[in-house]
Amino acid sequence: MARLVACVLASLVSVVAARMAYQLPADAEFLLSAPIQTTFSCEDLPYGYYADVDNDCHLFHVCFPVADEIGALVETAHFTFVCGNKTIFSQESLTCAHVEYAFPCDQARTLYELSNAEFFRIPDYNTNI
Repeated sequence: MARLVACVLASLVSVVAARMAYQLPADAEFLLSAPIQTTFSCEDLPYGYYADVDNDCHLFHVCFPVADEIGALVETAHFTFVCGNKTIFSQESLTCAHVEYAFPCDQARTLYELSNAEFFRIPDYNTNI
């Protein structure tokens, strides 16, 4: 019985998480210069914030790997956000910024790994400098 409940809960988590991708506020498409492209995927990505290059970085995504009780990957939850008017997601600072201050959108993929590498890293304060 416990395994059945665990399977049902795991199924519900995957259904709920799958529905979070590209769930944006009403009229979010009016902030974009073109129709929304739903091409970004969190598949095989670690936890992090990712600029959506196909949407000119007006959107960004948070990918959140979900593990079971033994640490095996169940799925990766995918959440989508829209930047405010006249801003884009800067992969360098992981913030929405005005275009002139943001990292170039067409180069955002080159920073995916580097800009997200520090999440969950515990600094070692016991080193002698």
